[in-house]
Amino acid sequence: MDYMKNFGSLSLGSRLKRLSDALVQDVIRLYQSQGITLNPTFYPLFNLLHQQGSMTVTEAAEKLAVSHPAISKIARKMQQEQWLSKTTDPEDERRQLLALTSESEQLLEQIAPVWTAIQAHLDALIGAQQYPLLDSLAEFESLVEQQGFYAPVLQQLERRNESQQIVIQGWDAEYRSEFKRINMAWLNQHFKTELTERDFEVLDNPEGSYLARGGYIWFAHNSADKSVVGCVALARHEGGRFEISKLGVDEAWQNVGVGRNLLMTTLDKAREQGASEVFLESSSKLEKALQLYRNLGFKQVPHPDGRSYFSRSDVYMTLRF
Repeated sequence: MDYMKNFGSLSLGSRLKRLSDALVQDVIRLYQSQGITLNPTFYPLFNLLHQQGSMTVTEAAEKLAVSHPAISKIARKMQQEQWLSKTTDPEDERRQLLALTSESEQLLEQIAPVWTAIQAHLDALIGAQQYPLLDSLAEFESLVEQQGFYAPVLQQLERRNESQQIVIQGWDAEYRSEFKRINMAWLNQHFKTELTERDFEVLDNPEGSYLARGGYIWFAHNSADKSVVGCVALARHEGGRFEISKLGVDEAWQNVGVGRNLLMTTLDKAREQGASEVFLESSSKLEKALQLYRNLGFKQVPHPDGRSYFSRSDVYMTLRF
């Protein structure tokens, strides 16, 4: 068993490195079989200089989107092995230009067929994939570039520490507008074109929709600044059944336990009221929410009415006590 696959996204870097190491080792063997001594890790800079001509370390780093020290390190090794030369720019003595040597130019004739064969096989492998690797990798790189990695994770860690200051409180008419604001945020984000009159009836009149019918509403407050960062409703139905509804958490406070605390509050109240079952309707688009429900013991089952009133709700889940 490949246990690393079971580690999920946390093993992404390790799996990419493992794949890279395996490919590099096979490329080394292929080069050796053809009498080529070029280190495969030189390829990006080697081919860039071949295609673009001489340039500075800074320019190469920018074009390859890697760090200046990384290019400098590779350039030194290539220079030591006489694949690369470094000369002063005749137009600006402060600039050092990297360029391929005559040895590299000679190697190109020998290595070009090997690159063609390697590319053909890799393209065939990628072409056989359901989700082509290079396209997926480009999309992932773009998302990391747009959203960052260090800062968002650090923010989550900080929010998780701050989440210890989160207090769950019951209904207060003062926060009626917050109930609508929080829910409209995720509804507009995922289902803007699928909102119905019933959505607005519930959000504009939560007291009549829930409290007057024996249900409950809770808010998650940040005790540090008294702001509302999340909410949830628990609707009462006949036969000891309760429905979790309108769970929402501000985006900046997601993934730090606020939603889980709100759900635990609803389940505790349902048990206190002698509930036989708690159910909810959701959407397959909301994978993070679905995973949270599963973690709390909810099971997906066919909708008892065949389908939900809301077209967006294609998932029905239940938890029996």
